[in-house]
Amino acid sequence: MIKGSCFHLRHIRKEDVMLMLELMNHPDAKGDFLPLDLMLPGMAEKKFEDESRSKDQFETFLIIDENEKMIGRVFHFKTVPYFNSREIGYGMFVKNLHGKGIMTEAVKLLRDYLFNTLLINRLEIHMNVNNIASEKVAINCGFLKEGVARGAAFSRGKHSDIAMYALLRDEWEKLA
Repeated sequence: MIKGSCFHLRHIRKEDVMLMLELMNHPDAKGDFLPLDLMLPGMAEKKFEDESRSKDQFETFLIIDENEKMIGRVFHFKTVPYFNSREIGYGMFVKNLHGKGIMTEAVKLLRDYLFNTLLINRLEIHMNVNNIASEKVAINCGFLKEGVARGAAFSRGKHSDIAMYALLRDEWEKLA
């Protein structure tokens, strides 16, 4: 478990999978930028089983509030085999908690955990160029914009541009 100010991060448990799936598939969790496709229960269970064996490819932490309620998630994964890096993703399940700094704190906790436990040199965050809230999280966590991947994502019937942010280990060390 990783302790935050008013929440903690913990791994998914088998009994969490169906509730997490329900929350992830809810329109409030999708927001304006995530794809509308729904994850199937069998896929969620398989993903949990795969993750519970090894964190080499993917690792998810639930954001759990003081009342033990699941309010969001942060995760990291290996993108391309020749990069010494991990990509971070995140999402809030509770709409009225947006804009309160919870996700920024959760990403900082994950960022610190990754640099402290993995021999990596780079973390990345990618988001739709119009996702100002996600961009603020990246900037507030010390990530720098590296560019835009034009037409890189397909969601809601159209292609969109993706902003790419990154943080190097030596930049992170200067933040401390």
